[in-house]
Amino acid sequence: MKRFVLFLFLLSLLLGGVAGGLYWSSAQVPEFYQEALQVQLQPEVRQEEAKEFVQRSMQLVNDVRNHEPLWSQEFSEQQVNAWLAEELHQKYNDWVPEGISDPRVKFEKNQVELGFHLTLKKWSGIISLKFKPWLKEKNLLVLELENARAGMLPIPIDEAIADLIQEARKEGWYIEWGQTDGNDALIVYLDRGKPELPDLTALAVEPGLFRIAGKAEVKKP
Repeated sequence: MKRFVLFLFLLSLLLGGVAGGLYWSSAQVPEFYQEALQVQLQPEVRQEEAKEFVQRSMQLVNDVRNHEPLWSQEFSEQQVNAWLAEELHQKYNDWVPEGISDPRVKFEKNQVELGFHLTLKKWSGIISLKFKPWLKEKNLLVLELENARAGMLPIPIDEAIADLIQEARKEGWYIEWGQTDGNDALIVYLDRGKPELPDLTALAVEPGLFRIAGKAEVKKP
């Protein structure tokens, strides 16, 4: 009897330790996200960086709309995060799903890390995604997912991706969820079956920087 009680006691400690470890892991903050939040730019500097992001975005849109033969643009990690901090929730809060706040990005060599705070009824913590964006061919964008985590705990995102694809298809986007190099991948057909749209021909992710380039659709005589 004593051995049985001791066994139950040890088992309860083990299970409690596992549960506590899982909770601890899910409550951790990824290093890149913590660093992004700790970058405290002066308000006027942050506002200027956010303004620069908007100006570069509008220039890109204008180049595409005006059918510039070749167009390109680059965005720094600092500009993107400044815009996320300054303008996303203030001007475009309707775009942000309920419970999500403080998104931040980190640009590494060929990789993007995205993190945000998620508040649910029974859990609150940081969700982070690491993915590799690349072009399989012209206008065929692949977002190769390397991991998805709640804190430090790996999580499945198939259900969330399925909902995302369903909503995107309602808006006329051609998106698939598949595999590449053993990783899950979101495959986006950017031309959407419309030959008049411009061609995305190159993108690159470097430490602290994201570049994109393309060309106008060539009209046949």
